[in-house]
Amino acid sequence: MILHPAKNSTAKIYSSLFLILLLSAICFGQKKKDEPTSYTDDLTFEWKKETDTLRLVATSKSLAPIQIYFHSRKDSVALTSFLLPSKDSLALIRYHGQQLDSVYQKKVGDSLRISYFLGHDSLIRPNLKYRYQLPFKRGKKYEVSQSFNGKSSHQSERSQYAIDFQLNVGEAVHAARGGLVIKVIDWFTKQGGRELLHAANRIVILHDDGTLASYVHLDYKGSFVKEGETVLEGQKIGLSGLTGFTRGPHLHFVVRKERDIAIPVYFKGYENQILKQGRRYKIKD
Repeated sequence: MILHPAKNSTAKIYSSLFLILLLSAICFGQKKKDEPTSYTDDLTFEWKKETDTLRLVATSKSLAPIQIYFHSRKDSVALTSFLLPSKDSLALIRYHGQQLDSVYQKKVGDSLRISYFLGHDSLIRPNLKYRYQLPFKRGKKYEVSQSFNGKSSHQSERSQYAIDFQLNVGEAVHAARGGLVIKVIDWFTKQGGRELLHAANRIVILHDDGTLASYVHLDYKGSFVKEGETVLEGQKIGLSGLTGFTRGPHLHFVVRKERDIAIPVYFKGYENQILKQGRRYKIKD
């Protein structure tokens, strides 16, 4: 078995969503009945046999390049990683030999697991000096219901710098920073507990420094932009809603770098200030 990590590229890539998949399940195309399609459409895996060579090929469906990891299933140690360019394919495993059958595939699946992120740490350079525009309309104050390291849910590495703005259902959401729309999810309708953690409507926007902003809990069919569209700072992109794992309507806003790691964000008119829970804010000219 030969592993082929991807070569570095000068292209910018971006981080967003993390998913752990069993390699054996990937090989045979299995999928849980209730698994949300939004987390299985970024890439596909396929075994391809050519004469005496068997290859495991990953194919990207994403507008952002993807970083793929192989882990030891025994201790979860990362063994190697690969860079899969946007809308491209890459052979992750090449096996040369005579025993090219499902037995080999099962052995691989028993020893490895695979995970991926949108983005790659070597190609993302966060501009921590950037000042964002508050992600709602001008002329109105909105309360922050949860800020950095919140007590309810902003405690993990991927959400510790998220901010929840108390927007009601149907209120306009605006881009806090311009960029490329790489993901639009607007088909979910339910709100509830942790079982709906991955069932929140969202818009994900890629910035010019490679960071990725997520606007989460949007309304059903509440998106005004499409994947592949470039948006400007302040542009209306969607409507706040009540979808996914949440107790009430609000806009969850977070910016991440590689491996879905959240980074602190600061806003125009409130330079170097952490927005405080319970306080109301408005866009300052």
